[in-house]
Amino acid sequence: MKKILLFFFVLASLPLLAQNKTETHRFDLRLGFGVTTLGTGDYITCNFENELNYKISRYFSTSASINIGRSTTGAGNHSGASFVQGNLNIYISPFKNDKRNDFRIGGGISVYCISDYYTYPYLDVTTGQELPLYDGSKRSAFGFNIVAEYTYLISKRFLFGALLFSQPYLNGDINSGGMVKFGFVL
Repeated sequence: MKKILLFFFVLASLPLLAQNKTETHRFDLRLGFGVTTLGTGDYITCNFENELNYKISRYFSTSASINIGRSTTGAGNHSGASFVQGNLNIYISPFKNDKRNDFRIGGGISVYCISDYYTYPYLDVTTGQELPLYDGSKRSAFGFNIVAEYTYLISKRFLFGALLFSQPYLNGDINSGGMVKFGFVL
């Protein structure tokens, strides 16, 4: 009876083993960091990104990402900015994305919320001392992404890549830069 149960267990497991060997991994998670110029180059920001990719076919893929960025060095003294951003992109890989190397170009939509801060000199009339007056603004905008990215699959599960991007927004802001990414196939 034990041999019969073992035989049935092995037979039931064979399709699962065969499926596992031919399984294609369509999702990967990428973590990136880089430098961007926010505005017309007014702010140099450190940018961090979390991105989830889905491989549609050998030529097409799509992604969703969340970025945060911060600058403590702005256009004037004691100014800076920080932002949170969400992106949805679609890519085409002209040389296929089924090997170790994947070059892809693409675009999509972006939305971000940004906070600027800056100081003005203020003269205190009672003491005659010049003091900083802090001011700031917050705004949100929709925009577009233009992306060129290269990824190399280091092993079956780990990848490394670099990208260049530009994001013009409808309110006139622009965010452009480069990033290095590390990731793993899910």
